[in-house]
Amino acid sequence: MASIADRLQPVAQELLSAWLRLPRADGPVPMRANFDPMSIARILPVVSLFERIGEDRWRMRLIGTEIERRWGRSLTGKNYTDVMTPAAAASTLCEFKAVCGHPCGSLSRRHLSLRSGRQLDAETLRLPLRANDGTISLILSCSGELSDRFLHESDQWQEIVTVVEQEFFDIGAGVPEWVCAPPPTEEATDLEAVD
Repeated sequence: MASIADRLQPVAQELLSAWLRLPRADGPVPMRANFDPMSIARILPVVSLFERIGEDRWRMRLIGTEIERRWGRSLTGKNYTDVMTPAAAASTLCEFKAVCGHPCGSLSRRHLSLRSGRQLDAETLRLPLRANDGTISLILSCSGELSDRFLHESDQWQEIVTVVEQEFFDIGAGVPEWVCAPPPTEEATDLEAVD
């Protein structure tokens, strides 16, 4: 897990560090009840918690205030796939199934469209949590832009266009053999071409 931690942006590093410190009683996945959001108070505005409520249905249980500000609307309580294109939704549902079903961690890069028409990439870290009933049905997540430029502009996210890269990492139960997103292409990774 050290190689993943070394590659993460500071926000994702902080979330991973807090998650790794949680006690584990039954396998590699900690209980949500043991996670104190105040342990990550500095990054809490960009942290989310997703909850499986059915087959391929994930509710945005808690969404950070900065994420909602960037989307320009309240997202808490909504179905996660409602803010994605069909291609991005398919990749993300595959990712969610692996994170909770295997279980494992996930690191991805998403391509977002902004209301101005500009586009950018965001890094997303996802980690599983056990619900009160013991099922692994919660995902703790954080997301951060891979460009400082957006942080100073009042440009809101419009939709997640595609998942450019995605990889699973071992948290103690191995990693799934399947892949949820295609490998990056030169076109998809050239941000200057679309800005």
